[in-house]
Amino acid sequence: MSHSTIEPTGSAAPRDQGEHPEMTETPPPAKDASADQIEADIAATRERLAESVDALADKVNVKARAQEKADQTKEQAKEKLGQAKSKGQELIGRARHASRPVQLAIVSVPVLIVLLIVKSIRAHRS
Repeated sequence: MSHSTIEPTGSAAPRDQGEHPEMTETPPPAKDASADQIEADIAATRERLAESVDALADKVNVKARAQEKADQTKEQAKEKLGQAKSKGQELIGRARHASRPVQLAIVSVPVLIVLLIVKSIRAHRS
């Protein structure tokens, strides 16, 4: 995080504002401004300052940001699970309507894979 630094002349050096405008984006009221104009300028400055403080508070609120990320990840996982369920149901439907030899192949291939894994493990142990 960058900070303002005071120059020898007393002016502040520019700092990183992120996506928020600098507080000095509007010129100060003219010297001959009315009290209402000055009060309006003060109110606008307060509003910009409040927005900047709120934005900074959001940036440093690690717990809230972590919760947002967790919620986002949870939603993505739910979407993936829904897609997997849908695909699984589609495959089950296809298997039910398949011919008998295809059904046997669908069941026997995973069984053969498990048997080969078990055989390979036993071969390495001996």
